[in-house]
Amino acid sequence: MKLIKLFSGVLALAALVFHTTARADAPLTLTLGGTWYDWGSGHNLGSELLPRVDLEFQIDDRWAAELSYAQGETSSDTGNIDVDVDILGLGFLYYFPNEEALHPYIGFGGGKLNLDGLNGDQSNTHSSLGAGFRYYLTDHWNWRGDARWLRTFDGDVNDVTMSVGIAYDFADPPPPPVEEPPPPVDSDGDGVPDDIDECPDTPAGARVDDRGCSLKVTRVASIRLKVNFEFDSDEVQEHEFSEVRELADFLRRFDFIDVELEGHTDSTGPEDYNQSLSQRRAEAVLELLVNEHGISPSRLSATGFGESQPIASNDTKEGRAENRRVIAGLEVEYEE
Repeated sequence: MKLIKLFSGVLALAALVFHTTARADAPLTLTLGGTWYDWGSGHNLGSELLPRVDLEFQIDDRWAAELSYAQGETSSDTGNIDVDVDILGLGFLYYFPNEEALHPYIGFGGGKLNLDGLNGDQSNTHSSLGAGFRYYLTDHWNWRGDARWLRTFDGDVNDVTMSVGIAYDFADPPPPPVEEPPPPVDSDGDGVPDDIDECPDTPAGARVDDRGCSLKVTRVASIRLKVNFEFDSDEVQEHEFSEVRELADFLRRFDFIDVELEGHTDSTGPEDYNQSLSQRRAEAVLELLVNEHGISPSRLSATGFGESQPIASNDTKEGRAENRRVIAGLEVEYEE
Protein backbone atom coordinates (compact mmCIF):
# COMPACT_ATOMS: atom_id res chain seq x y z
CA MET A 1 0.00 0.00 0.00
CA LYS A 2 2.90 2.31 0.62
CA LEU A 3 3.66 2.66 -3.07
CA ILE A 4 0.11 2.68 -4.40
CA LYS A 5 -0.09 6.47 -4.45
CA LEU A 6 3.30 6.74 -6.17
CA PHE A 7 2.36 4.18 -8.83
CA SER A 8 -0.96 5.96 -9.34
CA GLY A 9 0.93 9.23 -9.82
CA VAL A 10 3.31 7.62 -12.31
CA LEU A 11 0.42 6.19 -14.30
CA ALA A 12 -1.37 9.53 -14.32
CA LEU A 13 1.75 11.34 -15.49
CA ALA A 14 2.44 8.69 -18.13
CA ALA A 15 -1.13 8.99 -19.43
CA LEU A 16 -0.70 12.75 -19.68
CA VAL A 17 2.58 12.32 -21.55
CA PHE A 18 1.25 9.82 -24.07
CA HIS A 19 -1.93 11.81 -24.62
CA THR A 20 0.13 14.89 -25.41
CA THR A 21 2.74 13.19 -27.58
CA ALA A 22 0.00 11.51 -29.62
CA ARG A 23 -0.97 14.96 -30.83
CA ALA A 24 2.44 16.55 -31.33
CA ASP A 25 6.12 16.36 -30.63
CA ALA A 26 5.73 17.32 -26.96
CA PRO A 27 8.60 19.02 -25.08
CA LEU A 28 8.17 16.73 -22.04
CA THR A 29 10.68 14.76 -19.99
CA LEU A 30 9.65 12.02 -17.56
CA THR A 31 12.10 11.07 -14.78
CA LEU A 32 11.88 8.05 -12.48
CA GLY A 33 14.29 7.78 -9.57
CA GLY A 34 14.82 8.29 -5.91
CA THR A 35 15.49 11.13 -3.48
CA TRP A 36 17.60 10.94 -0.33
CA TYR A 37 16.04 13.17 2.33
CA ASP A 38 18.21 14.49 5.10
CA TRP A 39 15.48 15.83 7.35
CA GLY A 40 16.03 18.88 9.46
CA SER A 41 16.00 18.54 13.21
CA GLY A 42 12.54 20.03 13.48
CA HIS A 43 10.94 17.02 11.76
CA ASN A 44 12.38 14.41 14.16
CA LEU A 45 12.73 11.98 11.23
CA GLY A 46 15.51 9.70 10.14
CA SER A 47 17.11 10.09 6.73
CA GLU A 48 15.48 8.00 4.04
CA LEU A 49 15.57 7.20 0.30
CA LEU A 50 12.12 7.80 -1.24
CA PRO A 51 10.90 6.88 -4.75
CA ARG A 52 10.24 9.94 -6.89
CA VAL A 53 8.73 10.85 -10.27
CA ASP A 54 9.20 14.16 -12.17
CA LEU A 55 7.49 15.57 -15.26
CA GLU A 56 9.25 18.46 -16.93
CA PHE A 57 7.79 20.76 -19.59
CA GLN A 58 10.32 22.64 -21.72
CA ILE A 59 9.16 26.24 -22.14
CA ASP A 60 12.01 27.33 -24.41
CA ASP A 61 15.72 26.63 -24.93
CA ARG A 62 16.58 27.72 -21.37
CA TRP A 63 13.50 27.51 -19.15
CA ALA A 64 11.40 24.54 -18.05
CA ALA A 65 8.56 23.99 -15.61
CA GLU A 66 8.53 20.85 -13.45
CA LEU A 67 6.00 18.88 -11.41
CA SER A 68 7.50 16.37 -8.94
CA TYR A 69 6.07 13.81 -6.55
CA ALA A 70 7.80 11.61 -3.97
CA GLN A 71 6.12 9.14 -1.66
CA GLY A 72 7.33 6.56 0.77
CA GLU A 73 7.86 5.62 4.41
CA THR A 74 10.39 6.69 6.95
CA SER A 75 10.63 6.49 10.72
CA SER A 76 11.12 8.85 13.59
CA ASP A 77 14.67 9.49 14.67
CA THR A 78 13.98 7.33 17.69
CA GLY A 79 13.10 4.50 15.30
CA ASN A 80 9.83 3.49 16.96
CA ILE A 81 7.26 5.37 14.85
CA ASP A 82 6.60 4.74 11.15
CA VAL A 83 5.77 7.86 9.13
CA ASP A 84 4.20 8.01 5.67
CA VAL A 85 5.67 10.82 3.55
CA ASP A 86 4.07 12.55 0.54
CA ILE A 87 5.91 15.43 -1.13
CA LEU A 88 4.43 17.37 -4.07
CA GLY A 89 6.53 20.06 -5.74
CA LEU A 90 6.15 22.60 -8.53
CA GLY A 91 9.09 24.62 -9.77
CA PHE A 92 11.17 26.02 -12.60
CA LEU A 93 14.53 25.06 -14.05
CA TYR A 94 16.99 27.27 -15.89
CA TYR A 95 19.42 25.41 -18.15
CA PHE A 96 22.79 26.94 -18.88
CA PRO A 97 23.86 27.09 -22.53
CA ASN A 98 25.73 23.95 -23.46
CA GLU A 99 26.09 22.02 -26.71
CA GLU A 100 27.53 18.88 -25.10
CA ALA A 101 25.82 15.89 -23.48
CA LEU A 102 25.95 17.48 -20.01
CA HIS A 103 23.18 20.04 -19.38
CA PRO A 104 23.59 21.82 -15.99
CA TYR A 105 20.74 23.82 -14.46
CA ILE A 106 19.55 25.67 -11.39
CA GLY A 107 16.08 25.08 -9.97
CA PHE A 108 13.66 26.77 -7.59
CA GLY A 109 10.05 26.33 -6.56
CA GLY A 110 7.79 25.20 -3.76
CA GLY A 111 5.28 22.59 -2.68
CA LYS A 112 3.58 20.65 0.09
CA LEU A 113 5.09 18.14 2.55
CA ASN A 114 2.60 15.75 4.17
CA LEU A 115 3.63 13.58 7.14
CA ASP A 116 1.24 10.92 8.43
CA GLY A 117 2.01 9.09 11.68
CA LEU A 118 4.12 11.58 13.59
CA ASN A 119 2.00 13.68 15.90
CA GLY A 120 -0.98 12.97 13.67
CA ASP A 121 -1.19 14.32 10.11
CA GLN A 122 1.01 17.30 9.27
CA SER A 123 0.88 19.40 6.08
CA ASN A 124 3.70 21.84 5.58
CA THR A 125 4.48 24.34 2.83
CA HIS A 126 8.05 24.50 1.62
CA SER A 127 10.26 26.34 -0.88
CA SER A 128 13.25 24.85 -2.67
CA LEU A 129 16.46 26.07 -4.26
CA GLY A 130 19.21 24.02 -5.81
CA ALA A 131 21.08 22.84 -8.88
CA GLY A 132 21.46 19.74 -10.97
CA PHE A 133 22.27 18.30 -14.39
CA ARG A 134 21.07 16.03 -17.12
CA TYR A 135 23.56 13.82 -18.92
CA TYR A 136 22.24 12.58 -22.24
CA LEU A 137 23.08 9.02 -23.17
CA THR A 138 21.10 9.19 -26.44
CA ASP A 139 18.87 11.78 -28.06
CA HIS A 140 16.09 10.82 -25.62
CA TRP A 141 17.52 8.91 -22.62
CA ASN A 142 19.47 10.75 -19.92
CA TRP A 143 20.66 10.52 -16.34
CA ARG A 144 19.58 13.20 -13.91
CA GLY A 145 21.21 14.36 -10.68
CA ASP A 146 19.83 17.07 -8.40
CA ALA A 147 20.55 18.62 -4.98
CA ARG A 148 18.13 20.95 -3.18
CA TRP A 149 17.80 22.98 -0.02
CA LEU A 150 14.20 22.95 1.27
CA ARG A 151 12.80 25.50 3.67
CA THR A 152 9.62 24.39 5.52
CA PHE A 153 7.77 27.55 6.51
CA ASP A 154 5.36 26.05 9.02
CA GLY A 155 8.12 24.85 11.32
CA ASP A 156 11.11 26.88 10.10
CA VAL A 157 12.92 23.63 9.26
CA ASN A 158 15.72 23.29 6.72
CA ASP A 159 15.98 20.01 4.78
CA VAL A 160 18.50 18.80 2.20
CA THR A 161 17.65 16.43 -0.66
CA MET A 162 19.79 14.63 -3.22
CA SER A 163 18.10 12.95 -6.19
CA VAL A 164 19.13 10.65 -9.02
CA GLY A 165 17.03 9.13 -11.78
CA ILE A 166 16.74 7.93 -15.33
CA ALA A 167 14.76 10.15 -17.69
CA TYR A 168 13.20 9.99 -21.12
CA ASP A 169 12.92 13.15 -23.22
CA PHE A 170 9.90 12.86 -25.53
CA ALA A 171 10.89 15.81 -27.72
CA ASP A 172 12.77 15.11 -30.91
CA PRO A 173 16.24 16.65 -30.98
CA PRO A 174 16.67 19.73 -33.16
CA PRO A 175 17.79 18.90 -36.69
CA PRO A 176 21.45 19.45 -37.43
CA PRO A 177 22.21 22.82 -39.00
CA VAL A 178 21.98 22.79 -42.75
CA GLU A 179 25.17 23.92 -44.36
CA GLU A 180 24.45 26.47 -47.03
CA PRO A 181 26.23 25.64 -50.27
CA PRO A 182 28.78 28.23 -51.33
CA PRO A 183 27.40 30.81 -53.73
CA PRO A 184 28.00 29.94 -57.37
CA VAL A 185 30.94 31.61 -59.07
CA ASP A 186 29.93 34.31 -61.55
CA SER A 187 33.14 35.76 -62.90
CA ASP A 188 31.63 38.30 -65.28
CA GLY A 189 28.86 39.37 -62.87
CA ASP A 190 26.00 38.85 -65.32
CA GLY A 191 23.90 36.76 -62.93
CA VAL A 192 24.57 33.44 -64.71
CA PRO A 193 26.94 31.02 -62.87
CA ASP A 194 30.15 30.11 -64.63
CA ASP A 195 29.24 26.42 -64.89
CA ILE A 196 26.34 27.20 -67.28
CA ASP A 197 27.58 30.48 -68.73
CA GLU A 198 28.13 30.02 -72.46
CA CYS A 199 29.44 33.58 -72.86
CA PRO A 200 31.85 34.07 -69.92
CA ASP A 201 33.17 37.49 -70.96
CA THR A 202 29.92 39.47 -71.12
CA PRO A 203 30.57 43.22 -70.70
CA ALA A 204 29.59 44.69 -67.35
CA GLY A 205 25.98 45.87 -67.24
CA ALA A 206 24.94 44.04 -70.41
CA ARG A 207 21.53 42.37 -70.50
CA VAL A 208 21.91 38.62 -70.94
CA ASP A 209 19.72 35.58 -71.60
CA ASP A 210 19.62 32.42 -69.49
CA ARG A 211 22.77 31.17 -71.24
CA GLY A 212 24.73 34.24 -70.11
CA CYS A 213 24.94 35.71 -73.61
CA SER A 214 24.13 39.32 -74.43
CA LEU A 215 20.60 39.97 -75.54
CA LYS A 216 20.30 41.53 -78.97
CA VAL A 217 18.61 44.91 -78.68
CA THR A 218 16.90 46.32 -81.76
CA ARG A 219 17.61 50.00 -82.28
CA VAL A 220 16.70 52.53 -84.97
CA ALA A 221 19.13 55.02 -86.48
CA SER A 222 18.11 57.77 -88.89
CA ILE A 223 19.54 60.79 -90.64
CA ARG A 224 18.14 63.65 -92.70
CA LEU A 225 20.26 65.53 -95.26
CA LYS A 226 19.35 69.01 -96.48
CA VAL A 227 21.76 71.07 -98.54
CA ASN A 228 20.57 74.49 -99.78
CA PHE A 229 21.88 76.24 -102.88
CA GLU A 230 22.28 79.80 -104.16
CA PHE A 231 19.99 81.06 -106.93
CA ASP A 232 20.65 79.36 -110.28
CA SER A 233 23.67 77.46 -108.81
CA ASP A 234 24.61 73.79 -108.52
CA GLU A 235 27.70 74.41 -106.37
CA VAL A 236 27.71 73.04 -102.83
CA GLN A 237 28.58 75.86 -100.46
CA GLU A 238 31.30 75.33 -97.89
CA HIS A 239 28.99 75.83 -94.90
CA GLU A 240 26.96 72.82 -96.12
CA PHE A 241 29.96 70.45 -96.05
CA SER A 242 29.17 69.30 -92.49
CA GLU A 243 25.75 68.06 -93.64
CA VAL A 244 27.39 65.97 -96.34
CA ARG A 245 30.03 64.66 -93.92
CA GLU A 246 27.37 63.46 -91.45
CA LEU A 247 25.64 61.53 -94.24
CA ALA A 248 28.98 59.98 -95.27
CA ASP A 249 29.64 58.89 -91.67
CA PHE A 250 26.19 57.29 -91.49
CA LEU A 251 26.80 55.42 -94.76
CA ARG A 252 30.14 54.13 -93.53
CA ARG A 253 28.58 52.93 -90.27
CA PHE A 254 25.80 51.09 -92.10
CA ASP A 255 27.59 49.91 -95.20
CA PHE A 256 24.70 47.70 -96.32
CA ILE A 257 22.30 50.52 -97.26
CA ASP A 258 22.03 52.77 -100.32
CA VAL A 259 20.75 56.33 -100.58
CA GLU A 260 18.88 58.39 -103.15
CA LEU A 261 19.74 62.11 -103.38
CA GLU A 262 16.77 64.27 -104.43
CA GLY A 263 17.42 67.64 -106.14
CA HIS A 264 14.89 70.53 -106.14
CA THR A 265 14.56 74.15 -107.35
CA ASP A 266 12.26 77.08 -106.82
CA SER A 267 9.77 78.09 -109.54
CA THR A 268 11.85 80.87 -111.05
CA GLY A 269 12.64 80.24 -114.73
CA PRO A 270 11.48 77.66 -117.26
CA GLU A 271 10.35 74.29 -115.94
CA ASP A 272 12.70 72.31 -118.23
CA TYR A 273 15.65 74.36 -117.07
CA ASN A 274 14.74 73.86 -113.44
CA GLN A 275 14.47 70.09 -114.03
CA SER A 276 18.04 70.01 -115.36
CA LEU A 277 19.29 72.29 -112.54
CA SER A 278 17.79 70.04 -109.87
CA GLN A 279 19.51 67.02 -111.44
CA ARG A 280 22.89 68.81 -111.44
CA ARG A 281 22.46 69.77 -107.79
CA ALA A 282 21.78 66.16 -106.76
CA GLU A 283 24.79 64.97 -108.77
CA ALA A 284 26.98 67.65 -107.12
CA VAL A 285 26.27 66.20 -103.69
CA LEU A 286 26.82 62.66 -105.02
CA GLU A 287 30.25 63.61 -106.39
CA LEU A 288 31.19 65.19 -103.07
CA LEU A 289 30.32 61.95 -101.24
CA VAL A 290 32.37 59.91 -103.70
CA ASN A 291 35.38 62.17 -104.19
CA GLU A 292 35.76 63.64 -100.69
CA HIS A 293 34.44 60.86 -98.49
CA GLY A 294 35.09 57.67 -100.43
CA ILE A 295 31.52 56.42 -100.61
CA SER A 296 31.06 53.88 -103.41
CA PRO A 297 29.02 55.36 -106.29
CA SER A 298 27.17 52.05 -106.53
CA ARG A 299 25.42 52.92 -103.29
CA LEU A 300 24.34 56.37 -104.46
CA SER A 301 21.72 57.64 -106.92
CA ALA A 302 20.75 61.19 -107.91
CA THR A 303 17.31 62.25 -109.09
CA GLY A 304 16.13 65.74 -110.00
CA PHE A 305 12.52 66.78 -109.33
CA GLY A 306 12.73 70.34 -110.66
CA GLU A 307 10.21 72.74 -109.16
CA SER A 308 7.51 70.10 -108.67
CA GLN A 309 7.89 69.52 -104.89
CA PRO A 310 8.20 72.85 -103.08
CA ILE A 311 8.31 72.85 -99.26
CA ALA A 312 7.71 76.60 -98.95
CA SER A 313 5.98 79.36 -100.86
CA ASN A 314 7.73 80.53 -104.02
CA ASP A 315 6.10 83.95 -103.60
CA THR A 316 8.73 85.05 -101.04
CA LYS A 317 12.48 85.28 -101.12
CA GLU A 318 12.79 83.13 -98.04
CA GLY A 319 10.47 80.47 -99.41
CA ARG A 320 12.36 80.25 -102.70
CA ALA A 321 15.64 79.84 -100.75
CA GLU A 322 14.12 76.88 -98.86
CA ASN A 323 13.03 75.22 -102.10
CA ARG A 324 16.52 75.31 -103.65
CA ARG A 325 17.78 72.12 -102.02
CA VAL A 326 19.06 68.55 -102.15
CA ILE A 327 17.59 66.19 -99.56
CA ALA A 328 17.98 62.56 -98.48
CA GLY A 329 16.46 60.54 -95.68
CA LEU A 330 17.60 57.23 -94.20
CA GLU A 331 16.29 55.07 -91.36
CA VAL A 332 17.72 51.70 -90.40
CA GLU A 333 17.03 49.07 -87.71
CA TYR A 334 20.01 47.26 -86.23
CA GLU A 335 20.85 44.98 -83.30
CA GLU A 336 23.51 45.38 -80.66
